[in-house]
Amino acid sequence: MHAIRFFGIACHIFAVQEGVNRLHAGKRIGSHAVPEMDVLKRIGLYFTLLFLPTVLIAQNPQSATGGEGSLRAGGEFSTFNPDYGCPNASPFQCGGNQLLGPTLFFDLDPRAKWGAEGEARWLDWHGSGGEKMSNYLMGGHYRVWRYQRTDFWLKMLLGGGWFTTPNYPQAGTLKGSYFAMVPGASVEYPFTRRFSLRGDYEYQIWPSFVGPPSYNSAGVLVQHNNGLTPNGFSVGVSYRILGQ
Repeated sequence: MHAIRFFGIACHIFAVQEGVNRLHAGKRIGSHAVPEMDVLKRIGLYFTLLFLPTVLIAQNPQSATGGEGSLRAGGEFSTFNPDYGCPNASPFQCGGNQLLGPTLFFDLDPRAKWGAEGEARWLDWHGSGGEKMSNYLMGGHYRVWRYQRTDFWLKMLLGGGWFTTPNYPQAGTLKGSYFAMVPGASVEYPFTRRFSLRGDYEYQIWPSFVGPPSYNSAGVLVQHNNGLTPNGFSVGVSYRILGQ
């Protein structure tokens, strides 16, 4: 167990340091950008190294947590307002710039009321002019209320956001990666012994984003000098792999 914990800490330090370096190096304006597949492969490697000790510890949740631990994973469908070229901040009202796509996630709960979660989201659909956004996030969550069989959670995640503006790589467009802070909430209802319905809301904060100006659907010029705040909903299903 001590070896597993040491391995987890070492992987965490390595992943965070290298992830920060890639995030700082990933932002490019115009046609000069780090190949996205190279970045995605590295992020995938970091997540694998980071989650491996977690999974190893969770292989026997009863012995590790006194019977309270659980490990779940699943998928969702997401709809997001990217906060770029949108007339307002509503998660459902960005018109032709509303972004859609799949999300994969895991939840590891060492105790009944608290735990960790990670997610990867690819909003590659419906954006005008090839607009895309993706997230790789992880952090903690806490169950604030249980009503009968329904659980309500609050969460705080950290990680990276990738964004491609419409019509990239034309002049005045952008493709880059940014640090993201993501508060959110979720609700989960088990409909079988192992499967649960899950709904999720996130308000993402990208403080370092500075992009070229754009016109929203009302024809108003919008400046992007104060960060980016995408927000949206996800709905899906989780599967309990381990635990009660």
